[in-house]
Amino acid sequence: MTRPQTRHTLAQFGAAVLAASVFAASALQAQQAATDLPFEVIIPDATEDRAAALEVAAARAAWLEAFAAQDLDQMMSFYVEDIYTYDLMAAPTEAGLAMAFDGEQSWRQNWITFFDMFAEDLVITIEDLTVYQQGDLATVYGLTRLEGTIVGGPYIDMWVRETNLLRRVNDRWLVVHDHVSVPFDFATGRALTNLGPIGD
Repeated sequence: MTRPQTRHTLAQFGAAVLAASVFAASALQAQQAATDLPFEVIIPDATEDRAAALEVAAARAAWLEAFAAQDLDQMMSFYVEDIYTYDLMAAPTEAGLAMAFDGEQSWRQNWITFFDMFAEDLVITIEDLTVYQQGDLATVYGLTRLEGTIVGGPYIDMWVRETNLLRRVNDRWLVVHDHVSVPFDFATGRALTNLGPIGD
């Protein structure tokens, strides 16, 4: 009885070592993937799968590249067709301005309008992207910096708060909802566009 028990224990030990090795390799790959991104990625303990969270972060980085190239078709490929968004700008509708952009067509037109507003020096950067992921849903938030010159107007340098809800569709993480905002002063009703990350 002793020897079979010993063999069983050694087998268990071997399996544990193998599992630890696979986990360490996966963690190393995940760490390497994180260092290749153009922003720091924060993955809270509540996140289910670190590798999936890094896939989400990589999708945001790829969207950022498409934005830099002003490749509208590529940018829109990161959204579901029924995208619903709260942007800094109001959404024009037949009934007037609305709070939200509802659907791919209005969201695409918003980006066309946005790019037409700026000269060629338009840049967006993301700071401290935090990713929560559970199953096929993920939420990301962080601060986004917008820099660029309005055509015929001033140079803009401002930070906004951005939150995205994503859903995994056919192994791709697509944005279901995008929310961009700045705080405002209740006393004056003015947007506080001069605020930035703490320490800046």
